[in-house]
Amino acid sequence: MFNKRGMILTLAIALVFALTVNVGAWWIFGGDDKQEANTTGKPHEGIKVGITFMTTDNPFFKAMEDAVREEVEGNLNGTLLVSNGQHDAAKQLADVEDMIVQGIELLLLNPVDYEASESIVAAAKEAGIPVVCVDGDSIGNRDIFIASNNYKAGVINAEYVNERLNGKGKVVVINGNPVSAVRNRYNGFMETIKKYPGIEVVAEQNGNGKKADSMEVMENILQAQPEIDAVFAINDPSALGVVAAAQSAGRADEFFVMGVDGAPNAVKAIANNETGMGMAATAAQEPAKIGRLGVEYGLMLLDGKEVPDELPVPVKLITSENAASFSW
Repeated sequence: MFNKRGMILTLAIALVFALTVNVGAWWIFGGDDKQEANTTGKPHEGIKVGITFMTTDNPFFKAMEDAVREEVEGNLNGTLLVSNGQHDAAKQLADVEDMIVQGIELLLLNPVDYEASESIVAAAKEAGIPVVCVDGDSIGNRDIFIASNNYKAGVINAEYVNERLNGKGKVVVINGNPVSAVRNRYNGFMETIKKYPGIEVVAEQNGNGKKADSMEVMENILQAQPEIDAVFAINDPSALGVVAAAQSAGRADEFFVMGVDGAPNAVKAIANNETGMGMAATAAQEPAKIGRLGVEYGLMLLDGKEVPDELPVPVKLITSENAASFSW
């Protein structure tokens, strides 16, 4: 009898213990409802992302920002912090350091300067934050570089010059700041134009990628160069600055101008071009696509997935023939 009672008592204690553990587990982990809620949320929902541009004055970067904002805030219900580097590497570093303090989990970097941005990459990586370079590359341990095929943008502009001038003419180049995108465009143009010995580059100046600065340097070039057949500008704001300078000098009908970007105001000028001179062509990029890819591959990095070192995005030449149907 004693043994039977002992067995019953033992079973009762075991049952109470099991119930206690089960209730405790439910209390700690929140029960079945909470476990289900944890597995049905969208991955990376509520993420905080930082993006810093060399400048936000260029409509190209505004289009990119809008696409990134839609991905982060619209699709992931997250937060996007935006920095305008204002072509100042020190300011851009300070901005990113502030973003890190605010708890960003991913950094999209459009650097002011290829080499100076190494400190930005180092600061983010030290904080365990993946770095996706967009449109401009950086030295340092960044994770991936996503950009238009800027070398190709220079190539197709040079080929357009040769075609328009039938292999003979005088060309001006309006360069920009030494970021990777500018350098690649410049190299693509210059290395290709050298293949056409009848085409001579008669002047080259840095317009800093800005309309006002490019207008100013072009005014000086116009005073020094009585004969110009074409101008290759490193981006659309620079190209429009060149057009403004030519109009001011009364020489708008003497040469045609090319840019890079596919900015709406540049494409509109091309579409409305009746003479073939002035703003005639641009190597169009897809800034919204670059922005979306930046977020997509950034999330892959956060998930521990492998990504390529570089991801080129195609460009295409926009002229009066296809300008009306093109948009970002």
